[in-house]
Amino acid sequence: MAYLSAIFDKINKYCRQNGLLESGKKVLVAVSGGADSVFLLRYLMAEGYEVEVAHCNFHLRGEESSRDEQFVRELCETCHIPLHIKHFNTLDYAQANGVSIEMAARTLRYEWFGQLLQEIDSDTLAVAHHRDDNIESMLLNLVRGTGIKGLRGMQPRNGHIVRPLLCISRSDIITGLNEMQQSYVDDSTNFENLFSRNKIRLDVMPLLRSINAGADHNIATVIENINETFKVYDESTRHSIHQCTEQHDNTLYINKECLQSCASPLSILHEILAPCGFNRSQILGITQCESSGKQFCSPTHKLVIDRQQLIVSPITEEADIVDIPLEAYPGINVSTVEANCCTILPQNNYAYFDAEKVKGQLVVRLTKTGDKLRPFGMKGSKLVSDLLTDLKINILEKKRQLVVCDDERILWVVGRRASDECKVTSSTTKVICCELLSI
Repeated sequence: MAYLSAIFDKINKYCRQNGLLESGKKVLVAVSGGADSVFLLRYLMAEGYEVEVAHCNFHLRGEESSRDEQFVRELCETCHIPLHIKHFNTLDYAQANGVSIEMAARTLRYEWFGQLLQEIDSDTLAVAHHRDDNIESMLLNLVRGTGIKGLRGMQPRNGHIVRPLLCISRSDIITGLNEMQQSYVDDSTNFENLFSRNKIRLDVMPLLRSINAGADHNIATVIENINETFKVYDESTRHSIHQCTEQHDNTLYINKECLQSCASPLSILHEILAPCGFNRSQILGITQCESSGKQFCSPTHKLVIDRQQLIVSPITEEADIVDIPLEAYPGINVSTVEANCCTILPQNNYAYFDAEKVKGQLVVRLTKTGDKLRPFGMKGSKLVSDLLTDLKINILEKKRQLVVCDDERILWVVGRRASDECKVTSSTTKVICCELLSI
């Protein structure tokens, strides 16, 4: 049992280094009946952890699925371990949701695992991914096209999911099970190269070993090195993002000059925009685009290039604001008072009109092309778009700009400038007072 003891010591050290398991806390173990998960269960039992087992029956392999379930039942009965079993109609779920069978199975099991953790009052789910699985994941990500994060492989911890076996190989697991004289079941589909992961395992890895017998060890070392390098990358990236961005409400503003001063503007922009759904070709196009006003869209966000900044905001279905009576618009308080009771506040979020000079009804709408205003204190008129440009208002804000109009003219570019028309004078008897509630 010396070899098994050495494997357990290696796993214990790995768990301590990565803070994976805590004595005295219950662990939910995902057990399929295969060698990897059975070894994980036996390791946790041998080290004295309180465990409960979760087994998924996806009904994808006929009698094999029933065989696996029965094996796990008998194992848990023999070891006196609480067992939870869930049956899934995986094919129907995959068809109904338009996803692959593998993705359907993954979604179903992890949703159930999350529910089960709450039911048994545990915050740790142990899964049996090992070093060889990690190598396969990294190579799959590599051939699909990935950034530095994808080359890190699977992580020891991902939220409540822990992977104690990432430090050992499949060969270590089989040797350990043989020493324990512990049986397990094989999934016949693991030996068919119908799926991408199986092709890596059955075709690619043997070829790489024929080139270098130490391929597994060397690739695993590369993954470790990438993970260490990522720590430096992540710290630097976070610093650059903090320096180059500002967040206001749901809108992110990226300073182009600051971005260009970074060692890798493309990498920084990728870290900012990838979570918003932008793909690499879009991000590359954004870094090369110099046209102010150019817009890029992901499934969830839009980005506008505006002079010296990039503006990113969620895509929302905004209703057009068209000729809403001023009194009915919730963002502006309106009152009419006697002139001698009115205090004029010289702030952009207030506007005052001589009630007798207003033509018809006051309404609120979005600005549109060709709108003109005679700014307070000026004799001539000015395009509202030019006024906003002079005030350095970005493109997205221009599209959201409200104006207050009567039947003939614009009286207030809301929150920016009031008109010289309908202004309050010494002869005014009644004043319409407007206050923008948020500016």
